[in-house]
Amino acid sequence: MPEVSVILPNFNHAKYLKSRIESILTQSFQDFELLIFDDASTDESLEVIKGFSDSPKIKLVESNQENSGSTFIQWSKGFEKADGKYIWIAESDDLADPRFLETHLNIFKENPKVGLSFSASSWIDENGEIIHQPEHENSFIKPGSELLKNELGKGTFIYNASSCVFKKELIPWEKLDQMMKYKYCGDWLFWIGFAEKTVFSRDSKRLNMFRRHNQNVSFKSETEGLQFSEGFQVLGYLLEKHEFTFTEKFKLLFHWTLKLHKSHSNNKRQFLAALPFLARWAYALSSVLVLLKLR
Repeated sequence: MPEVSVILPNFNHAKYLKSRIESILTQSFQDFELLIFDDASTDESLEVIKGFSDSPKIKLVESNQENSGSTFIQWSKGFEKADGKYIWIAESDDLADPRFLETHLNIFKENPKVGLSFSASSWIDENGEIIHQPEHENSFIKPGSELLKNELGKGTFIYNASSCVFKKELIPWEKLDQMMKYKYCGDWLFWIGFAEKTVFSRDSKRLNMFRRHNQNVSFKSETEGLQFSEGFQVLGYLLEKHEFTFTEKFKLLFHWTLKLHKSHSNNKRQFLAALPFLARWAYALSSVLVLLKLR
């Protein structure tokens, strides 16, 4: 049995796919299997994948006849066929430092209570040039219950799945059906499922390269307002299933209503209606603050 199962979901990323697969196969830690799931690509993706047909690391290549409409469906297929103790979802347009797997496997070895480990990222453009390096990504080890009240309550705290390695035994299978209905916020619900069970680790070394481009799923979903239409459903679940003090709840709702107020969405009232009544107060306060800043 391999120690790690690497799941590579792909749709029309032929342009980036060769360098992505190479960044997986050249990892310093080599005890892994690679499972590739192509979601009915219409570009040259399958030809690129065939170029690696002689690699003993590739356990499976599976191609859909029709596009599934959600990368999370591809994730789920990978989980079911993975034999590794650990899972790495390596999105097809991203890249990884050769030390990525080695670093995270060492973290699990040194900290047995950790169930999910992720690293800081450099954001890159179409040509692989660094365009952003978030300053807040310091190293920590924290129980998921603490993150639920703070960072994870504010959205997709782990904004790029490629930055993560997690224990397969902790996969929140009970959330997969709902997750697969989402196009954008399924990963947020997924990470909440881990936080309900385990300890998180973040390493400040920038071992993941998160690519941002116009065909990026998250880029398109943000412009469609899915961070609110889907995100407020996930936020509602979080507030319903976990105990928050009045102050904690108000802080989270204020964070989200401020983000909604600053957005260019045309459906602000509709999105706001999906939140608890307390959100109306938070939205009113956020409106005042935004007006004061404009003066």
